[in-house]
Amino acid sequence: MAIIRKDAKQLLTESVKELATKKTINKIAVTEIARNCSMSTSNFYYYFSDKYELVSYVINNEIDGRITHCKMSLSELLTQFLDLMEGNQQFYTNILENTLVEYPNHAFFHETLDPKIKEIIISNCMNTVPNDQLDLTLEVYLAGITATMCSHVISGRSSRRELMNAFITAIPDKLRPHINAEPANHCMS
Repeated sequence: MAIIRKDAKQLLTESVKELATKKTINKIAVTEIARNCSMSTSNFYYYFSDKYELVSYVINNEIDGRITHCKMSLSELLTQFLDLMEGNQQFYTNILENTLVEYPNHAFFHETLDPKIKEIIISNCMNTVPNDQLDLTLEVYLAGITATMCSHVISGRSSRRELMNAFITAIPDKLRPHINAEPANHCMS
């Protein structure tokens, strides 16, 4: 039987996610994250500058592991993001609700998620690479999407269908000719 070894980043990822099921992220110390996976604090700092950098790594790693990197529509991409966040709702709610002291107005989550969503939208959902003016429009639109997703994960006020309809309806006119909004199933499995 082969022994599967986990690298340090994977151990730290599992540790912070496990601890986040038991207590709020702002109450979890770096020493606790390291100790939880039998690692030294100095080893933690070799890989990450603080727990927020680790959480950003976790989010980006989950997105990279979950999001299909191929041509798709915006609605297909946003559905995958919602699946990811709702599938790990306890973790994402913890991050969203408990990073407000250090990062007001979900800024931490926006700083982590907005560039990732933008990169994936440009590479997977757009027919053209945005110029400066189109890029700014895309950034403003993404800020609204991320804020709405945050509210949805925390409160669940809207149905998924209402949320997806709002995302598609809210696409700015400048972006419409450049973005594939409706499902087309371009991915080959």
